[in-house]
Amino acid sequence: MKEKDLMTRLEVIEYLRISSATMSRLMKSCAFPYIKLERRVLFRKIEIDAYLEAHLVKPSIKGKK
Repeated sequence: MKEKDLMTRLEVIEYLRISSATMSRLMKSCAFPYIKLERRVLFRKIEIDAYLEAHLVKPSIKGKK
């Protein structure tokens, strides 16, 4: 794992364009895993991207179910 693959809490907030309160809610609900090293909290970018992919809303095609 490379250092650039890890993101801080602030980097995730900026990446997702969310508030600090929303980030806290996502962490409390265990929306995505994180690494806690003493006082530092780190996130794997691949996990954040997987979370986004899982919440992707795709448009439905008319006439198909």
